[in-house]
Amino acid sequence: MKIKAAVLQAMGAALPYAESRPLHIEEIDLAPPGPDEVLIKIAAAGLCHSDLSVINGDRPRPMPMALGHEASGVVEELGA
Repeated sequence: MKIKAAVLQAMGAALPYAESRPLHIEEIDLAPPGPDEVLIKIAAAGLCHSDLSVINGDRPRPMPMALGHEASGVVEELGA
């Protein structure tokens, strides 16, 4: 399925982020939920200090990466 996400393509963006704009809203493919997973329809999500640490490169992660793991939503589907 297609979803929209705030995607970081590369770490180490210059401050201020309002000018360097390291995140881009992109349409990406999401697999259906697998065993022991759920699909949540997100109503709102925010960026926390952990996400900012990924953006500035203090917490290296594989790129690209969808950020915003603190979210609120409704369970839409259950995996097996």
